[in-house]
Amino acid sequence: MAEAGADRPGAGAALRVRAFRLLLSVQLVNAVAVWVHVVGVQWLLTERGEPATVVALAPAAMALPFILLALPVGVVVSHAARERLLVRAAVASTLASLAAAGLVATGADGAVPLLLTVLVVGGALVVVGVSWQSMVPELVERPLVPAAVLLDGAVFNMARAVGPLLAGIVLGLAGPLQLFAAISAMFAACVALLLLAGTPTATRPGRTESVPAAMRGALWFVRHSPWTTGLLVRMIAFGLPASALWALVSLAVHDRLELGSAGFGATMAVLGAGSVAAALTLGPVRERVRVHTFVAVLAGGYALTLAALGSLDALGVLVPFLVLGGVGWVAVQSTWMMLAHQALPEWVRPRVVALLLMLFQGTQAVGALLWGAVADVLGVGPALLVAAAVLAAYSVVLLGAGMRSSAGIEPLLATPDPAVEALVGEAGEGALLVRHEYVVAAAARDDFRRAIDALRLSRLRTGARSWEVVPDPERPGTWLETYLVRDRDLLREQETSRLTVPELRLRDAVRSTTTRSTGPTLILAPPAEPRHRPASRRRRGGRA
Repeated sequence: MAEAGADRPGAGAALRVRAFRLLLSVQLVNAVAVWVHVVGVQWLLTERGEPATVVALAPAAMALPFILLALPVGVVVSHAARERLLVRAAVASTLASLAAAGLVATGADGAVPLLLTVLVVGGALVVVGVSWQSMVPELVERPLVPAAVLLDGAVFNMARAVGPLLAGIVLGLAGPLQLFAAISAMFAACVALLLLAGTPTATRPGRTESVPAAMRGALWFVRHSPWTTGLLVRMIAFGLPASALWALVSLAVHDRLELGSAGFGATMAVLGAGSVAAALTLGPVRERVRVHTFVAVLAGGYALTLAALGSLDALGVLVPFLVLGGVGWVAVQSTWMMLAHQALPEWVRPRVVALLLMLFQGTQAVGALLWGAVADVLGVGPALLVAAAVLAAYSVVLLGAGMRSSAGIEPLLATPDPAVEALVGEAGEGALLVRHEYVVAAAARDDFRRAIDALRLSRLRTGARSWEVVPDPERPGTWLETYLVRDRDLLREQETSRLTVPELRLRDAVRSTTTRSTGPTLILAPPAEPRHRPASRRRRGGRA
């Protein structure tokens, strides 16, 4: 995938797709309600004088369900009707907000029960987030995906601005009971809109493996996809220091700026304005520069926001920095999501997107607790300055390290080989050993070695286990590639729904270095074979 390419359709083109526009509107209302709920709880804890660590538990409680549930939900979303999951999640959020209203009305609104309602809202957001992200490439055509993802990021971050603003207004004019009652009405409106819309999604294939096995398959894919691993590492490295803003902003406004709920809402509104500005203006910029340069520059701008919030004492002076922070936040996180949507094959995309959301929200939870603890020890201002320094270092390192190419995992399905499909259909039940034979001339051995190394990762990330390539002791110049698959259902998926054009090219690259190649040959593995063979990679008899 090119990092800088030709002009692509803007945000307006994605909005012309009716189904996307409708569900994006539902996303906006749902996200606003989520942030009104979370910020309402956070502000109540702040006004009560709770320690910074307790206050930071509000955003952490929303992020925790992502750590626990995102990957299992990603597996379910791969096979379930996603519009039904959206409805059920909205119903759960409605009940959680009604429970919060009941707690306030009865005076039982201590920190623990309020945080429990945030956990439920966060759990529902996991279902909404993973389902929605998995639907985006189905609702819009591939060229519109970058614009759609940028719009989605802007909507979510605009909700982060509108939510606190609404929370501040309602808390100031009416009180917490009316606040949570209004949130319940917003979630209920989402339920009604989803039911009325009835937007169908594509029919999902049935599951051929258990949820735990599918989760392990996603992690196995990431382990053997260097590009995906690099994406997740870079995302986590940004999320940890960046989380300081959302963990400490209420304390900075309350303690350092000495403002009330209205001032807090205004601060978040300015951040949201930056998010909207990013959605409207940054798409063309991102297409014209290298991805790592784009992210590094915007991450550096976000570091300036942290430093300004930790050192300046007037909201008016902070405004341009807060706008820059909103721009940086939505630009960076939407870039990671856009890359995942564009590069990952359909069979694993919902699971890896779920993992991406899990890790990103996990960094928000861990970061919230970390920066809350740092603020308790050093103070809010110094904690923000430390986070700014860490993020600035990240920006410099990313600028130098760059990003791996995603070539090799683009989601372009190849045409299956009918002969191989027929062979798979005749295989017996149980684990299978798949064998290929290659005759390699001595002069081509180095080229064969490089090509087979790349193919090894392809075999493994699409589900194979116990891969090895060994020389045939009875036939000099002949090499035997063998790997284990769980059963013929998985092998059939490898040769059909998991076989992309780039993966097929890796096979062709190996064959191009040989004078003759044969296979696959299928052998029913002994029952003990899966337990005693190596976990991922083995070579005997020297390097290929």
